Amino acid sequence: MTKGIYELPLNERLRTFMRIEFLYERLKYFSQESSGPWAIRSSIHSLLEIYSILSRTDVRREVLADLERFIVQMERFQSVPDADSEIAADILSDLENIKNNVDTIGTGYLEPLRNNEFISSLLHRHTLPGGKAEFDMPKYKHWLDSSDVKVKRLLNSWIGVIAPICMGIEKLLWLIRESAEPIGTVAVDGLYNHQIERKTQISLVRIFLKNKSIYPEISGGKHLIAVRFFEYDTNSNDSKQHKNNVNFKISLC
Repeated sequence: MTKGIYELPLNERLRTFMRIEFLYERLKYFSQESSGPWAIRSSIHSLLEIYSILSRTDVRREVLADLERFIVQMERFQSVPDADSEIAADILSDLENIKNNVDTIGTGYLEPLRNNEFISSLLHRHTLPGGKAEFDMPKYKHWLDSSDVKVKRLLNSWIGVIAPICMGIEKLLWLIRESAEPIGTVAVDGLYNHQIERKTQISLVRIFLKNKSIYPEISGGKHLIAVRFFEYDTNSNDSKQHKNNVNFKISLC
């Protein structure tokens, strides 16, 4: 999560992608940079949340469709006279490799998790606050207390099931974010409105803010992007609208 950048996805597909990206970042943090039972518990919790999203919607199909679309765009970009052919070739190669990995796992890629009795028992209590406490699931505690090498190896095998989809989403979101340059502007009295032209297709709004004492609330639809800046009032322990002009940058991707 980059400091000073606030984002709003404007369609359901991108909202799903960004939720998975958020959870995958948390999963990587606890599974790669931390150790011990609490880190493993946090990793498993993130894994189950990602699985819950992937099992409800056909995210794989949407990822494949977007990868194919960007591959076509990048192939066309290579023929543009002023294009950096080396960078374009590298991006195209990455996209093709990721697409091949997503293609290879097939439509039944979640079956190793879906058919795993241990994972099923964790999922059964996943939505219950504190449902995986030690007295509720002694089997889970026993597994966490076993060999660190064994636990890590098994956890990594489960992460490997969802990794191709998550890595595809990471690449797609990177491309979307890089598709538009941030433009400097001013929110007069803490308010900013941006009219969207009829034929313009925008899927993501990004706000770049240096002032750490305020934050934006972004709302958007087909025709208008609205941004309101707020500041935290220490006297009332609540937020109130910022009444001064705010210099910031906006990117419409």
